[in-house]
Amino acid sequence: MGLGGVTLIAWLYLLMTAAFLLFGVLYRRHLFIKPSMIVALFFHVQVQWPSTLYWEKIAGNMAAPEVYFFLAHLFPLLLVIGSLQMGGETAKEIFAAITNSAGDMKREELWVYAPLTLVSLGILVWYLSVVPWDQTGLYAMLFRPENSKLAREQSLKLLSNKTLKYAYSIFNSAIAPVLACLIGIKALNHWQARRVGRAFLTTLLLLPILITVSITGARGPGVMILLAVIFAVLLVKGLPFRPGKIALILLLILTLPAVLDFLRRGESLDPSGVTNSYKAIVERTIGYGMTEDAQWHLQYVTNHGLWGVAGIEKLAPWFGVRPVDILNVVGRYYRPEGGTISANAATVFLYYACFGWIALPLCLVLTWLLDLALIIYRRMTTVMLTVVAAACGIAAVNVVHTFYTTVLVTHGFLVILIICFLLDRVVMSLTVLTKKRTVLVA
Repeated sequence: MGLGGVTLIAWLYLLMTAAFLLFGVLYRRHLFIKPSMIVALFFHVQVQWPSTLYWEKIAGNMAAPEVYFFLAHLFPLLLVIGSLQMGGETAKEIFAAITNSAGDMKREELWVYAPLTLVSLGILVWYLSVVPWDQTGLYAMLFRPENSKLAREQSLKLLSNKTLKYAYSIFNSAIAPVLACLIGIKALNHWQARRVGRAFLTTLLLLPILITVSITGARGPGVMILLAVIFAVLLVKGLPFRPGKIALILLLILTLPAVLDFLRRGESLDPSGVTNSYKAIVERTIGYGMTEDAQWHLQYVTNHGLWGVAGIEKLAPWFGVRPVDILNVVGRYYRPEGGTISANAATVFLYYACFGWIALPLCLVLTWLLDLALIIYRRMTTVMLTVVAAACGIAAVNVVHTFYTTVLVTHGFLVILIICFLLDRVVMSLTVLTKKRTVLVA
C-alpha cells in the first residue's frame, strides 16, 4: 500500500477515536471521572492528531514506520473503546456526588488548607536554604536569560540532599495540585455567590504555587497545576460541553510556558518574539514536536534491538538487571549537542522500546488499572472527592509523556490518592466533632 493509502487509514483511525470520545462527552460524560478516559483524550489530542497530520514526514524518518503507526492509532482507539465499557455505574455514582455537592466547602473542610500550606512553605524554605534564589532557574530566566538553561541544570544539581529532592518532587506533583484545586473550588464558591472581589483575591493565591513549582525554570509543572484547577472547576459544574470556551482556556493556559520560554530565550519584547515563543510551545504540546522523541525511541531499537527490563529504571533492580536511563541515552544519541536531555515519550512507545509488541496490550491493561482509583473515590464524601478526581485525572495524563512507573510516584498519581483520602478522613472526623459539640451546647 502506498503512502497516500496509509494516510487515509490514519485519518480513519483518528476519526473513529474522535467519534468514540465525542460519544463519551455527549452521552457518557460521567466516564471522564476515570483516569483512563482522560489519558485517551490527551493521547488523541497530543499524539494521534499530530501523528496523522505529519504522517508522511514521520514515515520518511523511520526504517519501520508501521510500528509507530499502529502504536499511535491502535492504542487510543482500543483504550477509549474499553473505557466506555467498564466502570460506568461506579463512575456515574461518583460524578453525581461531585455535581450534587456543587463544590460547596463547609467550615470543617477549610482546615485542610493549614497542613498543606505549612508543608508547602517548609519545603520552599528548605529548598531556598540549599539553592539560593539568585541561583535558581526562574531567577536566571527573569534576570540572566543567557544563563537560564545552565542555571536550571545547576539548580537541580545543587539538590544533593535526596530527602529534599523527593520532598520538592512530591510538592510539585502532589501537594501543589491538591492545594491549587482547593483554592480553585473556593474561588468558584465565591464567584457563584457573586462575591467577585473575594473570588479574584482567592484566585491570586494560585500565584505563589505557580512560582514555587516553576522555581527551577521548568515549564511543565505550572501547566499541570492549571489543568488540574480547571478540571476541578469543570467537574463541579458537571463538565459542560463548550468546546470553544474550553479551547480558549487551554490556549490561555499555554501562555504560562510561552512566557517562560520567551524569558529563557531572552528575546526582545516585541510581538514577533512573543508569537515565536507561543508557537514553539504549541508545536511542542500538540504539534510535530510531540511525535519526535517517540520516533527516536522506535528508530533506536529498530537499529540496536530492544532494551528489555533494563530500560525501566525503577523495575530493573528487582530483576537483578543493571538499569539504563534510556531517555537520556536516546536523547543524546539523536541530539548529541543538547547537553542534558531527556527524550520523553508516551508509555506505549517506551514500553515497545523495552518489550516489543507485548507493550500494546500491556499498556492498555495498565492504563485501565488506573481506574481502580475509583474504589478509593467511592469512599470519600467531602470536597476532597472533587480534588482527588481532578488532580489524579491530570496526573494520569503523564502516561502520554513518560513511563507508567514514573506517573505513579514521581508524577504523583498514588501520592495524590493517599493525601486526599487521608484529608477526607480528617475532614469527616472534624465534622463529627462539630456535630457532637453542637448537640452538647444545645
